[in-house]
Amino acid sequence: MSSPSPASLAIGLDQHGATLPTTSTLISTIADLRAGHSDSRNALVLLAASLGNAAEIADVHGAHALEMVTAEVARRALQFDDLRVRLLRASPLGGFLAAVVVERDHVQARVDDLLTGLRRLVSLSHDLVWPVVTVGAAVCDSDDEVWAVVRDVRAAVVAAGRESPGATRWHVEAAALGVTDELTRVRDLAEAITVDPQQLDLHFQPVHDLAGGHVVGAEALLRWTHPLRGAVSPVLTVEAAERTGLIVPLGRLVLGRALAQAAAWRDQVRPGFRMHVNVSPLELREPSYVDHVEAALARSGVAPSSLLLEITETAALTDEPAARETLLALRRLGVGIGIDDFGTGYSTIAHLHRLPIDTVKIDRSLISGVAREASGFELVRSVLDLVSTLGVTIVAEGIETAVEAAHLRSMGCQQGQGYHLGRPVPAAEFLGCPTVRSA
Repeated sequence: MSSPSPASLAIGLDQHGATLPTTSTLISTIADLRAGHSDSRNALVLLAASLGNAAEIADVHGAHALEMVTAEVARRALQFDDLRVRLLRASPLGGFLAAVVVERDHVQARVDDLLTGLRRLVSLSHDLVWPVVTVGAAVCDSDDEVWAVVRDVRAAVVAAGRESPGATRWHVEAAALGVTDELTRVRDLAEAITVDPQQLDLHFQPVHDLAGGHVVGAEALLRWTHPLRGAVSPVLTVEAAERTGLIVPLGRLVLGRALAQAAAWRDQVRPGFRMHVNVSPLELREPSYVDHVEAALARSGVAPSSLLLEITETAALTDEPAARETLLALRRLGVGIGIDDFGTGYSTIAHLHRLPIDTVKIDRSLISGVAREASGFELVRSVLDLVSTLGVTIVAEGIETAVEAAHLRSMGCQQGQGYHLGRPVPAAEFLGCPTVRSA
């Protein structure tokens, strides 16, 4: 296979003729390479490379520097001894697709040798840059559909970039299936949010006053029912939304519906009833988030004090000034702020003292031993004593037995939720739960 000269690479990626103009040209070129070089002794391997730190290089050194780094990494591939490499497509934004002919008996070893040669410092005019070269690889055999191998190698580099930047990932069917499933899930979620929001619903789990036994609030929990695949895991739904930017419109949809439901129940629940809504840390970084919350409250007619926004303990650990200012602005608005899943992260009481919170939810993992052994009982009591120094309302999550509820009540824990007290139910069933309605 012929290769562009180093001089042409030095001019820029758009000058060396690597980028084939159309997908059909790309596919036919790969097919021709396979026909000419793939046999019983040699295999054609496709490599999709991506610079995992492309954005950082461009931010610090400029877009031209990023193109230079990409060109240098590609040049190293083309000049590698003993291997025939053909550059198929290249992007000045930090990626390229290449084909390499390798002995079948040593495919992975020889490709590893090639990639080791790429992963070296690159010299710029006044600095050195380490390129984080992430690679997806796949063999293109004679019985493979070329377009499918191109798809698979791209899926492999995407998966590698997400899980282990700077590594090499060889295509396997299961991995490709996972990436395909994720792309489908994201597409379907976007459609559910923007086109068919009836697929998305909220269930509500009651929050109880442990001393009085009555319901003092409800946590709004997202449920997605796909028209073909049925119920989709809430964890997978939120993860997909957070990775793709869909979390912002999804969060707005959830908040709007939760407040609308709180307004509908206003005359049927006890005074002081609060709607708990989970918030992603990505939402807190949105400059307009507080304005959106204020507008949603105004549309629903719900008082700010009747809304509790829950953030995870891990999110609370961030020292981002913008996120902290958002929390302060929400408190000034009158909205409650709660720490969710306390005990699963690494926050300290001193750190929580600096946050504008009024509620802490103790995770199930901490309270699960309260009824089993003395050490578990003492652990829970110590945690409650520490959290009580914050002057906040303490909610125990995941209460599954009457004994657990009794122990927590005796320790002074004010509120609780869990399957023993009430499972998440659709809005139409919530008011039918015991002790929900006002007297």
